[in-house]
Amino acid sequence: MSSSTPAAPPAAPTAAANTPLQNFVAVSALLTGIAASSLAPPLDPKDIKQLYFDYARAQQPATFDELLSIYSSNAAQPPATIAEIIFTQSGPAISLFARSVMLMWLLGSWYAPEALQNTGTGKPPPDSVVISAAAYTQGWAWNLAQAHPMGYSDLQFGYWANQPPALSDFIGAPS
Repeated sequence: MSSSTPAAPPAAPTAAANTPLQNFVAVSALLTGIAASSLAPPLDPKDIKQLYFDYARAQQPATFDELLSIYSSNAAQPPATIAEIIFTQSGPAISLFARSVMLMWLLGSWYAPEALQNTGTGKPPPDSVVISAAAYTQGWAWNLAQAHPMGYSDLQFGYWANQPPALSDFIGAPS
């Protein structure tokens, strides 16, 4: 699975996507640094993008729609500008919700945005909800750690005899 040519970093958005799901994938790519084509591959039997879209929207529909609206309105801007708007100019509700979306893609779990406000304060970590078994096994943290969940692997027997794929195959900073 490793190649000598690193994967291209996620492309900078050039225009707003047409559907809310496409905008969700695009803003998720911006937030995580993982290419939209990796978050939403053409062949996706688990359809994680739809699962995450539905789950996040069900948690806080108005905030979800506002995040997508902010992205859509600013999609022609450079990724760093969009991130600045989301994290520092849109208020804590949007900023914390965006962090929850990032954690969802990485860990397959949902952390309530309001609970994230207390992180780093010496309090115990916030509670989370594993969205589904598929979400847990498909969390991007496994790829980034070059690992797989205990008791689960999509890889063929004996995969450990080969070098793991380069991290650049999974993630890259948007240009």
